[in-house]
Amino acid sequence: MAASRNFAYRAALAVAASLATALALPRAQAQIIRSPRTADSADSTVPDTMRRPIEQARRIQAAFEQFRRAHLPAFRGGKPGVCDEQVGRFCYWYDERATAPPEQPEVTEHRRQLLASLDSLARLVPRDDWILGQRVRYYVEEGKPASALTAAKSCTTGTWWCDVLAGYSLHSLGEYEQADSVYSGAIAKMMPREQCDWRDLSLLLDPEALQQYRRLPCGSQQRRDYEDRTWWYARTLYMMHGNDSRTEHFARVTLALLLRDAATPHQFGFDDDERELMLRFGPSIAWMRGSSSDPRKRSFDIISHEPVPAYRYIPANFVLNNPATSDSADWRLQLPPVIARYAPPYAKVVRPLEHQKAMFRRGDSALVVLAYDTKAFPEFSGTQVQAQLTVSPGDVPRTFASLRSSQPAGIVTAKAPWGPLIMSAEVAAPARDAVARARYGIQPPYAVGARVSLSDLLFYKPYGTFPSTADEAIPHALPTERVAASEKLGVFWEAYDTDPNGERMLITLRVAPEDEGEPSGGFLRRAIGLGGKGIVPVTVSVQDMSALGKPLSPRALEVDISTLPKGAYVVHLEIEVAGQYVIRADHRIEIVGP
Repeated sequence: MAASRNFAYRAALAVAASLATALALPRAQAQIIRSPRTADSADSTVPDTMRRPIEQARRIQAAFEQFRRAHLPAFRGGKPGVCDEQVGRFCYWYDERATAPPEQPEVTEHRRQLLASLDSLARLVPRDDWILGQRVRYYVEEGKPASALTAAKSCTTGTWWCDVLAGYSLHSLGEYEQADSVYSGAIAKMMPREQCDWRDLSLLLDPEALQQYRRLPCGSQQRRDYEDRTWWYARTLYMMHGNDSRTEHFARVTLALLLRDAATPHQFGFDDDERELMLRFGPSIAWMRGSSSDPRKRSFDIISHEPVPAYRYIPANFVLNNPATSDSADWRLQLPPVIARYAPPYAKVVRPLEHQKAMFRRGDSALVVLAYDTKAFPEFSGTQVQAQLTVSPGDVPRTFASLRSSQPAGIVTAKAPWGPLIMSAEVAAPARDAVARARYGIQPPYAVGARVSLSDLLFYKPYGTFPSTADEAIPHALPTERVAASEKLGVFWEAYDTDPNGERMLITLRVAPEDEGEPSGGFLRRAIGLGGKGIVPVTVSVQDMSALGKPLSPRALEVDISTLPKGAYVVHLEIEVAGQYVIRADHRIEIVGP
């Protein structure tokens, strides 16, 4: 969890803790999840020798939270005029510019004394779930998730409670793959109703997705498939093993259990409003004392802080239903409405990845080529990086990944079934907690009703000869779609199902301004050779013959773009063969200067 890593981030959560009534109803109600119990101070069957340590543990835990509340630093900021979200009595707003205050040293020392006492009491009542849970909670808060895991492993009851505490600790350690496995095992031990509650996505989905989700019966295979599919797409990095987005949710549910029956920094304890807020936006990592809501009373507002930057947690409904048709704008990290947030500890910085991609057909498979470059970003220089291209069919998520690269700039390729795909190109700098990412759907270049079809266009840097195959062109692929006018532009493509006996092909390659207009307004301009804003496009036409002896015709041309001013352009390729309409392929490019 973020609290264990001492991140200097922040989200803002303003809490009107002095209000006894809710200001607004929560957006959705969730089931109350309860933990299995082994011993309880209220149970008359518990021997006095056990009850006394349990009661003592509860007293010292409550005393610590009272001490912490009395030593909160003063909040000097102000609330916004309008809350981003009103959840019951809580006003939530998101602000990346504010910083969480450091904890007071006396509070840190008091928590260490609390942990020492809880550890001692746990030896007297080793099977008490409450004491064990609070030890795990405060070790994570202390920034010692390894000690939390050691405590969790001391659980001997064999219930799912032992497993979720271990999963919580592993997630806090950043061991997401193992945490995912442990949580899966824990949920498998639960009763069907409990399983539904733990897996429930209702608080995290946008209204359209929520409407679809609610139609799926609890416990049905369709609902489980929907949840698994949602978490597959929700991951910040597809290159990571495990699913930290899912284990983050389970960790929040676990923490809600730990807070439900214990004192907290808030004066009125942990209620349904705070539970919803935490499940949606994550746990608090710091608290501050605000002004009194009523000068006649001793109560006061508490301002709590969450990790930032925090990104949209679950993709939008139209992305979940049609990932292969999504574009990069659909994957924006702050795409509204932001129903829930997640601040991955390994992604304090997320950059748009400079890249170029192309898709080539190989029988019933697709070869996806990605050239990338992160050298312009300081976070990726002078440090170890990991790069990977992940593609998956748009209907059922399945991972098809490239070999991982350790270069800040380079070329990676991946193979997947031919058809609509979702692509995620990712470069991570773990030591800098930085990520560069490009994610969107990609479609095969279809030519409906045509025998001959085309691949994508691949831009390459001319190197003295024309590539005759994709294998020859790929090592020279440009890692960007921005080029200088002073350099020639190499364009490679493949034509499929050409006549192996040879057939004539008229090839026309045209570089024209992106805004040259539609046929109704741009026909005359194109007819006289003008593009948008009076720019004369660059056009190359070639009479060619298809490849002999095979139905695949790889081709390349080089274009002089030195006459074009800076701006956005589209490279249009048209090929005419006998007996079918003209087929086309396009690729956007930006000319950035001489």
